[in-house]
Amino acid sequence: MLIEKRIKGFGFALLATIAGSTVYIFSKAALIQITLPQFGFYWFSLALVWNILFAYITPEHRSFRTVSRNSLKTLTLIGIIEIVATSTFYGAISVAGNAAIPSFLRNMEYIFVALMGVILLGERFSRMELVGVILTFTGVLVISYHKETTLFSFLTGSSGLMIICTIFYAMRTITAKKHIEKVTPVMLAISRAFFLLLFSVLALLLLKQNLSIPLNALLNIVIGSFLGPFLTSLGQYNALKYIEASKSAIIQSTTALFVLLGAYLYFGRFPMGYQIAGGLLTIAGAILLVIGRKLHFFNHIFSKQTKSI
Repeated sequence: MLIEKRIKGFGFALLATIAGSTVYIFSKAALIQITLPQFGFYWFSLALVWNILFAYITPEHRSFRTVSRNSLKTLTLIGIIEIVATSTFYGAISVAGNAAIPSFLRNMEYIFVALMGVILLGERFSRMELVGVILTFTGVLVISYHKETTLFSFLTGSSGLMIICTIFYAMRTITAKKHIEKVTPVMLAISRAFFLLLFSVLALLLLKQNLSIPLNALLNIVIGSFLGPFLTSLGQYNALKYIEASKSAIIQSTTALFVLLGAYLYFGRFPMGYQIAGGLLTIAGAILLVIGRKLHFFNHIFSKQTKSI
C-alpha cells in the first residue's frame, strides 16, 4: 500500500513537471506573434475558466461559502505579488532567445525561498545548501554571460527579469505557506488568475491595444493555459498527498530538461552549449538545496529531541 502511494505521488509530481514545462513552450510560441498584454488577457481568462470549472465539479466550491475578511486580505496580497512575479516571468520568456533559458533560471526560486527562511526565521544554511546556492548562482552567471552585457540590458533581459520574478515567487510561496489554513489551493489559483486578468485588461487599455490575435497564437494559449496553470497545479497538490514536498520539489527542479527537449521538438533548436552547461548547474544546485534543507530540518528536530532527553 505504501509503495502504491509513493508511485502515485511520483506519478503526479512527474505530471506536474511535464505539464509545467509546456508553459514555457506554448507561451513562447504565442508571444512571438502577440504582445504581453494580449497574451495575458487570453491566457488568464482561460486559466480562470479552467479553475472555476474544476472548483464547480468538485467539493472545492464549498470553501468559497465561508471566505473571511482575513482570507480576502491574504488573497489580495498574494494577488499583488503575483502581478509582479508573473508579468516578469512571461516578460522573460518573451525576450529569451530560447524557451529553455527562463526554465533554467527559475531554479533561483529555491535560493530565495531558503534565504527568506534565513532572514525571517533566523535559520542557517547547511554546507550542502551553501554548495547548492553557489552552484545555482554560478549557473545563472554562466547562462547570462555575454561580452557586451550592460547593467540595463541585464535587468531588462531574460536573466534580470527572472531574478525579479523568482524573488517575488519566493515571497508568494512564503506568504501562501503562512496562510495555507485560511485559503485553499483552488482559491489561490482562481484569485491569481483574476488579479492577472485584471492587470492585463488595464495594460491593454493604457497601451490602447486590441484583442485581435492570430489563430495560431490563440491555439497555443488554449493548450498552454490548460496544461500549464491548471494541470500543473493539479499534479503538484495531488503529489503532496502521497509523497514529501522535498521529493516532489526534486522532480520538479528538472522541469528545464523537459523544456529543453520540448523547445527542440517545437522550435527546432537548442540553447548554446555554455547555456546548457549553466542550466545543468542550476538544476544540480536546486536539488542540493532541497536535499540540504530536508536534512537540516531533520537534524534540527533530532537535536531538539536529544536536548529534551
